Amino acid sequence: MFYVNIGYACPMTESTSQHAKKSLGQHFLRDHNAIARIASAIPEGAIAIEIGPGPGAITESLLARAIKLTVIEMDDRFASHWQDVAKNNSELSVIHGDVMKELEGAVASVQPEWIAGNLPYNLSGPLTAKLAGFNLSGGMVLMYQREVAERIASEPGSKVYGGLSVLVRHYYDVKRLLTLPPGAFVPPPKVHSAVILMTPHGKTPACSYEQLQKTVRQGFAHRRKTINNNFRGELGAEEFEAIGIDPRKRPEQLDYDAWVRIALALKN
Repeated sequence: MFYVNIGYACPMTESTSQHAKKSLGQHFLRDHNAIARIASAIPEGAIAIEIGPGPGAITESLLARAIKLTVIEMDDRFASHWQDVAKNNSELSVIHGDVMKELEGAVASVQPEWIAGNLPYNLSGPLTAKLAGFNLSGGMVLMYQREVAERIASEPGSKVYGGLSVLVRHYYDVKRLLTLPPGAFVPPPKVHSAVILMTPHGKTPACSYEQLQKTVRQGFAHRRKTINNNFRGELGAEEFEAIGIDPRKRPEQLDYDAWVRIALALKN
């Protein structure tokens, strides 16, 4: 998990590198310009959830912008710290737990306009699939390892285009906000990182997110097979042609609208 930290943000006695846990893959963001760009993507006074605040450079910046903030933190040390801060700050709430278990309930309770976070690599896929299903009025600002961000922001036909590339477009337009080198963190990771900005496109989806997710999961199960083979027994070549899709195409060649048409055809 890429946690963030700037020295003045949190009154801790040890250095940030001493606080980083290898077991959790923690790396603290120290680039002030990056911190400012991430925080400023969320409007002042918004209602937001932050995933994995860690020591809290972005957290402090968001609170300074009068943002009503709920943080979800699994690490006992940081959860305890933010619980102490929340005692004297009515704009801050803390959920101590696993984001995969707590996120849905938090969104239902908080009704956030925005979600921000530095997502752990080992959870980035399933967590993004969860996040993409929330139709927020503001959007999301999320940090990933660069390779994961490239997959999410990629277009049809790209070698890295996949299920997440489709799912995030159900409610959002997606663009890369910035790329960060290892030196932007302490201790520096072995990979570059990137921040993705997702903002609502305002279109009413033709199918439910659950329908789309099920369809995409099946369609990308075998990337090297044609779309016709991946849905054999459920949709035939003639049915694909009837909805304007060449059955010989592979999953990565189909845009979001094509996947929606498949989801609707399967439903019917």
